[in-house]
Amino acid sequence: MAFCTLARLQLLSLLLGLSSMDRSGAGAQKFQLLQPQDPVSVSAGETLTLSCSVTANASAGGVVWFKGSGSGRQLVYNQTGSFPRVTRAVPGSDTDFTIRIRDTRPEDAGIYHCVKFQKNVTGVYETSSGAGTAVTVSGHPQASPVAAAAGTVCVLLVVLFLVSTYFFVRKKRGRSPGTARSQTPFPDTTRTQSQPSASKDSDVLYADLQHSAKPHQPKKSVPAEHSEYAAVKVTPAIAR
Repeated sequence: MAFCTLARLQLLSLLLGLSSMDRSGAGAQKFQLLQPQDPVSVSAGETLTLSCSVTANASAGGVVWFKGSGSGRQLVYNQTGSFPRVTRAVPGSDTDFTIRIRDTRPEDAGIYHCVKFQKNVTGVYETSSGAGTAVTVSGHPQASPVAAAAGTVCVLLVVLFLVSTYFFVRKKRGRSPGTARSQTPFPDTTRTQSQPSASKDSDVLYADLQHSAKPHQPKKSVPAEHSEYAAVKVTPAIAR
């Protein structure tokens, strides 16, 4: 009787052990990484939302977002890095790894993958990856109202500066003393001493007082001859 009871207890413990093993194995197989495969389209400047989640019994390790695949893929978001335009939709969650990318640009278009990594004593390795979400970005980013206003003010200031400079230069040229001097005729300096200028008084006569050189004198190097002139004014006789 005691033998039968002991055998039953051993059989019961064996069944319980097998049942717990089945439950742990089933739990390990239930892990899933869920990433919607529907394409996402946004306009430039809008916020892009990429969904990704894992089951509650995920192993130790982080979830990372990449753009593209293979060795040339580009890191988009990692929990330990700094990404100014990317934030998590549910910060601190262990199951929801949805991200938001603000101020989207045309170069943000591509296929994004949500990748699960596992950590063990040997290091970190990739365990599973989503099928990828295709993203298209249309149009060009619109300037914010503040930037548009700042650009308008800059253009107005430049125009005002150019107009002010134009009127300043024009006013300065109008008052330049060189303009008045340019309108004053220069005196006639082409006349020589041998050609005295005409006088308003027609009664003034000129006589050359230079002594003529003696004829047949040998030529010598003498200084330049000097001519002298005397003015004689002839006054008509007054009849008496």
